[in-house]
Formats: sequence, structure tokens, C-alpha cells
Amino acid sequence: MTRPNLSTEPFEISVRFYRALWAKVFSLEADALKDELFAASLDHLGHRRRHKLLVQAQRDEAGRFRNFLAATRIRVS
Repeated sequence: MTRPNLSTEPFEISVRFYRALWAKVFSLEADALKDELFAASLDHLGHRRRHKLLVQAQRDEAGRFRNFLAATRIRVS
């Protein structure tokens, strides 16, 4: 569960940082998809379970970045 942003002012970040965070979001989501497909090929139940935990952690992290980006605005230089 994420905490609501109680601040009335959004975070101001640079365009470069904004793009870098979006690249990280897309990378995490792509890795999660690849790892999820790989997990389906694992035979050992414990390995499959740990791999699914990795996938969930990647998706959670991408979600946190998305929530942060939703609360930002790009700083005008």
C-alpha cells in the first residue's frame, strides 16, 4: 500500500532525471515480464516461488517510481 502524497506542491525534477526514471520503470517492467516467462520454465517449486518474488519486487519498484513521477513536475530552467 502506498502512502498518499500530503504535500500540495509537486516535486520539481529535471527533464533528464524524469527521463531516467521513466527508463528505469520500463526496464523494471520488461525485466519482470522476462523473469515471469522464465519462472514458468523452472521445475523446482522453491526456485519458481523465489523467482515470482523477484518479479513482484520488480513490479513493486516500478510502481513506486510511477507514483513518484505522478507527483512530480518538470522544472523549467
